[in-house]
Amino acid sequence: MRDGRHRMGKSLTFAIGDIHGCFEELRTLLDFCGRCAGNVEHEFVLVGDYVDRGPASNEVIAYLMREQATGPRRLRCLLGNHDSMLSVAANPARTDADLMQWWANGGEATLDAYGLDDPSDLPADHLAWIRSLPFCLLENNRFFVHAGIRPGVSLNAQSEHDMLWIREPFLSSELWHGALVVHGHTPTASGAPDARANRINLDTGACFGRPLTAAAFDPDELGPVFFVNSDGLRFTTSTASAPK
Repeated sequence: MRDGRHRMGKSLTFAIGDIHGCFEELRTLLDFCGRCAGNVEHEFVLVGDYVDRGPASNEVIAYLMREQATGPRRLRCLLGNHDSMLSVAANPARTDADLMQWWANGGEATLDAYGLDDPSDLPADHLAWIRSLPFCLLENNRFFVHAGIRPGVSLNAQSEHDMLWIREPFLSSELWHGALVVHGHTPTASGAPDARANRINLDTGACFGRPLTAAAFDPDELGPVFFVNSDGLRFTTSTASAPK
């Protein structure tokens, strides 16, 4: 990772952490990323959790769907555990436990945002979009995923449950995982991204009143070249690089 004087190359990929219904923060961050990129071609990878806890899950989903379909930005969206819980809770075959697990983890805010009493009444196209989301993306020696991976298991053998839910032993592992893992899911205590040699955590707790954060990657360097957040800050943090 270089400092703020980094000379940007031909393209940038911005990875964005957990959104959780924070629509205004999302729009602000996307626009700020675009300003930071300037004339450099850029795209976005979002690591999931678009719904629950925050005030505007409906607007987040509608906006992402619209941007993917017609907008000038290239957005690639991954599935988060909250999106998965909503999908299960909205299924007619759900159990009471499925519904209560989602509702107790911020689902009530999603129902309020949509003005509904039952998740099965969400717009069919919104549910279809959520159910179409992939679990992960491997690109340029970076593995983008919601929660993380199981250490010691090859990337192509990771379980869907771990990719959506894992914390330990992933968070404390110092192993190299075969790629730099870029993830969210576990809010950082500081409200700043957690950049380590083997992983980057971008969940900075936007739904708890903290900024929404993105990491900017270019093709020539493994770790982020800089970070930006929805407070309009551009900054760097500790170096992430592949072990020799």
